[in-house]
Amino acid sequence: MRSKALAPIAAALLLAGCAGGSTTPDPAPAPPPPEVTAGSDCDATSLQDRLGQRFTAALGEALQAESGAATLRVLHPGTVATLDYRQDRLNVRLDERDIITAIDCG
Repeated sequence: MRSKALAPIAAALLLAGCAGGSTTPDPAPAPPPPEVTAGSDCDATSLQDRLGQRFTAALGEALQAESGAATLRVLHPGTVATLDYRQDRLNVRLDERDIITAIDCG
């Protein structure tokens, strides 16, 4: 008889635990975009003679240095890329054989 009296109490306690609203913490604020320092703008105009060349890591470093870009983004076919414009980023687009098809900034 004692166990029959405890069953409704146990059920009520279990339901009370589920009924309480859970609070989710506030997400952390997004970090500010990186600051672009003067002189780090990308200029890909002088690099267009490299179209058709096979891309290598060493060539990528040279392209980045020559363009004045702070960052290098290599885009292979099917690569998902953000559409944000970054004046300090050099984009090198490749085909399936790692041949450079386009070089631009952004």
